[in-house]
Amino acid sequence: MLAGLIVEGAGFVSLAIALPLTVLSHPSTFKAQIRDGDWMIALSGYGGLFGGLAVSLLAFLVTLNFFRLFTRLKDGHLFDGQTIGHLERAGKWWIAMGVVEMIYQVFESYISSPNHMQINTGDGIFGGLVIIFIAWVLREGQKLKEEQELTV
Repeated sequence: MLAGLIVEGAGFVSLAIALPLTVLSHPSTFKAQIRDGDWMIALSGYGGLFGGLAVSLLAFLVTLNFFRLFTRLKDGHLFDGQTIGHLERAGKWWIAMGVVEMIYQVFESYISSPNHMQINTGDGIFGGLVIIFIAWVLREGQKLKEEQELTV
């Protein structure tokens, strides 16, 4: 899990560096494409970098929250509010990542073939909803545990 955080962090940093370098190194090409009416082609190259940057940031945040969750679980804090909070945040970031991926796929599909758009959607959103449901079940377990401790 720690290795995943390092790899995703490095990917985000490399994309964050590549985006301004790409824009700064080819400004005349970008301006010429826009001037010639090929603005969709010009945006598609930079859109890939922006999409990759956003997805890598959100993937890092999902992995970070899972890392915190598993650290708390390893310490024996299953029905703890902070542990459940990490799980809920991971689910919310996962949903956000799914939405960004969907927007990026629509944009990319429209540019490459506007008449035959194919979009694979719902994976990240569904995964995030499942994680949030699991967090809700754990939250209910936490409430039952607290009630049981009070009724002794």
